[in-house]
Amino acid sequence: MTDSTYDRDLTVATEIAYMAGNIMLQYFDGDQQKVIKHDGSPVTIADTLINTMVIERLAVAFPDDGVIGEEESSEDTNQERVWLCDPIDGTKAYVWGTPTAMFSLALVVSGKPIVGVAYDPFLKRLYTGIVGQGSFCNGEKLQVSPDTLETGIVAASSSLDRLMNNPPSYILELVKRKIQTATFSGAVYKASLVARGKFVGYIEEKVGPHDMAAVQVIVEEAGGKITGLDGRKLDYRTPFKGAITSNGLVHDELVRLTA
Repeated sequence: MTDSTYDRDLTVATEIAYMAGNIMLQYFDGDQQKVIKHDGSPVTIADTLINTMVIERLAVAFPDDGVIGEEESSEDTNQERVWLCDPIDGTKAYVWGTPTAMFSLALVVSGKPIVGVAYDPFLKRLYTGIVGQGSFCNGEKLQVSPDTLETGIVAASSSLDRLMNNPPSYILELVKRKIQTATFSGAVYKASLVARGKFVGYIEEKVGPHDMAAVQVIVEEAGGKITGLDGRKLDYRTPFKGAITSNGLVHDELVRLTA
């Protein structure tokens, strides 16, 4: 897949990402019309507006494709080509006024992410990737860090309750080994920092397909790796919970920490 087969997909996804970013900025410091979903997570007017816009735009550009959004999906999502969208990944951060929320959109073909776009409207950083063609931030090629766990930074869950009341074994091991650990809201943001070479890894028990599809392309095309917590490949045709993102060099160590 080193030809230009998916160039149009990337172009459309990029246009949508910029539109989503404008909506995020419009409501960031205004009335977000926040409500709490059944799982306790927040959703804002920006989430729903972006999700609907994505479905409408993709229906025009690729009428035969399905769209699975975090807040809303198209009627038919059983096609070989499906778009996975997280209109605002890190809605908690968005509500808090913390600029680590991002837009995420991926084209998944037969269960595998092929095109990924993630946009940070606050720093105006557009992350893009196509399988076999590399990944980029604002046109600059991305490359993961060569650091080890001891010399790098590992990101982890942003849930303070979980970390304090029932800390996972991998958190205890990271602390014991005095490995630098970062915790904040925004799975796509944290994974993007792995692709940028800022973090060597990121472990998260709560993420699902919407969170990881786009960044899987971006991270792996930068030389990194993303798998399930057990180290196995992710299949985006079926739901999953939890993922490990890394520079590849420390991946096996992180998998062992979660075992």
